[in-house]
Amino acid sequence: LTPAGRQFLPHASTITRTWEQSRQDIAVPDGYETLLRLTAPAYLWDSITSPWIDWMRAKRPNVALRLEGSFPDLAIDQMAEGLLDICILYLPRPHPGIVYETLAVDQVVLVQHRDQLGSWTNNYILMDWGLEFRVEHDRAFAGMVKPAISAGLVFIGLQHVLSQKAAAYLPLSAVSTHIQRGELRRVEDTPVFQRPIYLAYPENPASSDALDIALTGLRTLARNLSNDQAFAESDRAFSMLRHVS
Repeated sequence: LTPAGRQFLPHASTITRTWEQSRQDIAVPDGYETLLRLTAPAYLWDSITSPWIDWMRAKRPNVALRLEGSFPDLAIDQMAEGLLDICILYLPRPHPGIVYETLAVDQVVLVQHRDQLGSWTNNYILMDWGLEFRVEHDRAFAGMVKPAISAGLVFIGLQHVLSQKAAAYLPLSAVSTHIQRGELRRVEDTPVFQRPIYLAYPENPASSDALDIALTGLRTLARNLSNDQAFAESDRAFSMLRHVS
């Protein structure tokens, strides 16, 4: 190799590995007609992703599925490059050729560990759900000292609350099971914020029939999730009313 060739060799190896990985990612497994690739927040596994797999197996057993985990910006880039078919995310980034729609609206509630001592503000992790949430949060807690710890991922915030006996604003869909188990409890008389969950997919997909079935399943499951949250809130309000009366 020439000096220039030796300098380029690491980059060439990276390009080769990336190409091979991309080729494997888009390859349809033997025995299946097509492949659908989806990425979604990990905490939605029980409520949406896992039931969606059952939906697809029942509706389109000849469609292979690939589940990815990536950050939203990277996922949108992958979708634009044809390496991803469906993305569930919170902060959409406009991109030519990609369609966004509101899949559901998650309720973000203030929870604390059952063994947390003193006020919830003494050990509070601030979840960064974007500019709109930060503005609403600051308006609701104008006199609050800025927390020393903040996070942008639900998994990190939830694990911190559980391990450090702390408090945080987290999606109801992520904490409802922990509340039912008695590990966490809602902090009374605090605001409930709304956080839209978006669905992203290509404007002109290669496998439109399979994608249509997949999107229909996700929309159906999201409606069930929203209905469950609404029922849980009404049941909670009714329980509080009975307690007061």
